[in-house]
Amino acid sequence: MIAPIDARGELGGGPSVEAALLATLMGLLIGFVIAAGRLVAAESACDHAARAAARMASIERDAAQAQVQGQIAAEAAAASQGLTLAQLVVTIDTSQFGAPLGEPGVVRADVACQVRWSDLALPGAPGTHDLEASFTSPIDQLRERQR
Repeated sequence: MIAPIDARGELGGGPSVEAALLATLMGLLIGFVIAAGRLVAAESACDHAARAAARMASIERDAAQAQVQGQIAAEAAAASQGLTLAQLVVTIDTSQFGAPLGEPGVVRADVACQVRWSDLALPGAPGTHDLEASFTSPIDQLRERQR
């Protein structure tokens, strides 16, 4: 059956087509907003991993143990955020552990993460997004240090 023609000479159904298009566009917009929120959460998780690594490394007494504990802390912090990472690279600078007692020193942790776009609420999206974060934590000047 053919749709009736109204007084202006148009076929019916215009508002329903507009509503369908609007619903599709709103769905896409909501999907991208969710993906953007997940990306911010991933950036926060990477930053949290860098902070945890630097803090845990700075309380250790020697550089070797600081490297190990910093790596463990970064992995645990990233896992606790509930986001699956394609890659997590942790670099901990413990060069200032050799400073004499009473002199200031810091530990720097650099964390590089790769997050799959498909994990960021974009199912089927190929590729990854690279995230980087750094944090510096002071070493206690009066704490005994092993070289």
